[in-house]
Amino acid sequence: MSEEAVALPSIGAGDPGDGLVEELELTGLARGPWQEDAAHGGAPAALIVRSAEAHSDGGALRVASLNMSFYGPVLLGPVRIESETVKPGRRQRVVAVRLISDGRVVIDARAILIRRGRVDLPEGAAPAAERLPGPETAREVDRSLWADGEGDAFHRNTNTVLALEGGPDRVGPTGSGWFRLDFPLVPGEIPSGAQRAAAAADFGNGLAHPVAFGEFLFVNCDLNLSLLREPDGEWIGLDSRTDVDPGGSGLTTTTLYDGTGRCGSASQILYVDRA
Repeated sequence: MSEEAVALPSIGAGDPGDGLVEELELTGLARGPWQEDAAHGGAPAALIVRSAEAHSDGGALRVASLNMSFYGPVLLGPVRIESETVKPGRRQRVVAVRLISDGRVVIDARAILIRRGRVDLPEGAAPAAERLPGPETAREVDRSLWADGEGDAFHRNTNTVLALEGGPDRVGPTGSGWFRLDFPLVPGEIPSGAQRAAAAADFGNGLAHPVAFGEFLFVNCDLNLSLLREPDGEWIGLDSRTDVDPGGSGLTTTTLYDGTGRCGSASQILYVDRA
């Protein structure tokens, strides 16, 4: 894996493993489609999961859900991530995370962590494996169509994107595809399954969009992620639907998959307007 990363530790920052305060520099690999100097939502979402996981008692708990509210753009360059356990527990824990950019809080998040365990369920209680056609059946997409510009960007070259339906070149209410994060979030670390899911989930409204890029804005104001189990492997599959309303809003709902089947869901509320 390349030593390039979505974020680099800031000079003079504290120990990033303490899970309380971390200062990072977002690189061009975090850049998003709506603003050249701001990040794609998937980059800070994955970093927020990473911060929440620092409260997992060394992996005894896992991130089961994440609710993020976006207050403004996350600018490239220095960011500060603060996290704290607001509800302790060995079976369930709640972690609050704030991301500060340009001197103000731009993302407020709550993560629920639950213990890792094994439960003997009655026959038929667990759902049958529900699979998305694999990456080998999908097509490559022209990721430059998601936005103008050149150079590194989260949607252009930080992820491999393969579409089954929809994508930047197809206008329609539904879309599905596979995403693989090809760079580490920070140097020397392999992203966890939950980090990969958060990075991919923010692409839902880019896969399924009943209005066209360039003609409309459809920017998500939040991201809500629920994981039935921790995703396995490098690939995260999305099966998304976006509905828009003449009142200027939209809703994207997404089912998440890994190579063995359905593993969670996500939702995004959208601000919709003419570009």
